[in-house]
Amino acid sequence: MKTVNLPMVVCALLLATAGCRGYAFVETPTTDGFHSKLPSPYTRAVVWGGRPDTIQSASTWLLKKGILVVDQTKVLQAAADQKVSLTGYQYLETDVLRMAKLVGARLVVFSNAEVGSWEALDWSAGFPHSQRVYSATVALRAVDVNTGEIEWSGKAQSTERFGNIEEGISLLTCHALATAWGMRNPGAIAPENICPPGSGLMTSEVSLPKPQASSPASSSQSSNTSTNY
Repeated sequence: MKTVNLPMVVCALLLATAGCRGYAFVETPTTDGFHSKLPSPYTRAVVWGGRPDTIQSASTWLLKKGILVVDQTKVLQAAADQKVSLTGYQYLETDVLRMAKLVGARLVVFSNAEVGSWEALDWSAGFPHSQRVYSATVALRAVDVNTGEIEWSGKAQSTERFGNIEEGISLLTCHALATAWGMRNPGAIAPENICPPGSGLMTSEVSLPKPQASSPASSSQSSNTSTNY
């Protein structure tokens, strides 16, 4: 009598519903974006938002493009000196722009991330195990602190659920920025070397001289949460 591989049979049956797959990789997201002008190297900018991972990913990307990113602590200190509250999510963007101008920044890059999460069954190893999976949308826009004009804006939305939130946010941020800067076209297709999986950062960079002053598979849903930062 032939033996039956039960996990594979179950996987084949589930393929007809939601598919038999894992969530290890982040697929190329759908993006949109534009720019009216791009900053010159060594432009000083503040990256502002509610998720530290989004801020870190955007800051790293911009630093690799030669932008001088001012640390948020300097902006918060300026706000404290001016008795302006920028903590939590109940702040005015005009206050952020004013405080950024005080610390010498020309741009504020506002970041926003909407994240949904679920408990799902992952069959990628041939047997089921529970895993937290995510979908997310990351949006960024650069505002001139003097004029209030939006100079560029980019948005990236995941097309499939993924299991690594840090990697997912990093890749979405990269694709949103690359679209805003015209380094990839809006839509769901992008060159593989723009934001390669496993890095979340661009590799096709042009080296810039450093300034003298350096600045520091089937889804089985049991819960569904969504956050907006």
